[in-house]
Amino acid sequence: MDDRKKLGVVGGMGSVAAAYFFNRLVELTPAKTDQQYIETFVHNNSSVPDRTDGILYGGESPLPELRRSVSILNEMGADYIVMACMTSHYFIEDLQRESRAIIIDGIKETAHSLRQDYGNIKRAGILASTGAIKLGLFQKALADLNMEGIVLNDEEQFLYFTEPIYHQEWGIKTGCVDGKSKERLFQGVEALSRAGAQVVIAGCSELPLIFRGESLSVPVVDSIDVLLEKAIKLCLGLDQSLRLRV
Repeated sequence: MDDRKKLGVVGGMGSVAAAYFFNRLVELTPAKTDQQYIETFVHNNSSVPDRTDGILYGGESPLPELRRSVSILNEMGADYIVMACMTSHYFIEDLQRESRAIIIDGIKETAHSLRQDYGNIKRAGILASTGAIKLGLFQKALADLNMEGIVLNDEEQFLYFTEPIYHQEWGIKTGCVDGKSKERLFQGVEALSRAGAQVVIAGCSELPLIFRGESLSVPVVDSIDVLLEKAIKLCLGLDQSLRLRV
């Protein structure tokens, strides 16, 4: 009897990132035949309002659409759910109360991964949305494990994160993953390093499109890879100490 668990993915935040997310799920899965991959349901919910705008600035709340996605994935039979957006983890407790499937917390998993992989590290830089930063999502998870979260100042946050992600001509959400957006995000990592970060968390689903395979002055930990690794191990019943990320 096949006791593998089914995975649901809340995507659409944005759609380019969701496509990468699913492709990366397949890449990290240690399968040798078609039948060994995880049965996966992806709801690419492009109707989810912007998370930062909704949480911080009085915009339309993303919670109703996130609830709709979680409901759909539960109806499909998902055992575990992952959200391909770190800022949306702000709502994880509300969503979990209405979900039979377990929603995996990518932010807490990232903090645990840093502690496991980097031992006695004290300071981790956070490159993430303004919403995630202002809400302290990563900072709280790091503090629980005796690590300090280092963030950019407001001007740097705009220059080295908001513009390269959201700019209507060359931002990553337009599909541009090279040139000016890449240069700015690299500068963000270097600014965090100068501020004392010993490692930097790439805490946004768009960032793997830029950082994967790159070598910078400090290690960059991809929170999406951490989340996917946890989901794969849970769905396939693998040893939790097994390393799937490269």
